[in-house]
Amino acid sequence: MDRFDDVLIKCGAISSLIGVAVLVTLIIVLLAFPVSKYCENETDKCEFISDSPEPLRGIVQPITLITSLSGIAAGILLLRLGMWRRTRKNHVS
Repeated sequence: MDRFDDVLIKCGAISSLIGVAVLVTLIIVLLAFPVSKYCENETDKCEFISDSPEPLRGIVQPITLITSLSGIAAGILLLRLGMWRRTRKNHVS
């Protein structure tokens, strides 16, 4: 089972790394291309649109933030679980 613990730890590290990369990409796009607010009237709902080019506009979505934070959280969970299993085995043996 030591192999399974190593796989858990490595998968957690990869998941966290991907989540951080997505988050950094989102922050860079937001800093490079600001988000503009468009309102038709004072009482109507406003629309927030990124000034980024069309290929990058898909990144500036709330789901991107949710995905990156979920990836980071899942990676930390897998890391902690793998390390907990490894230390538990060392104390039992």
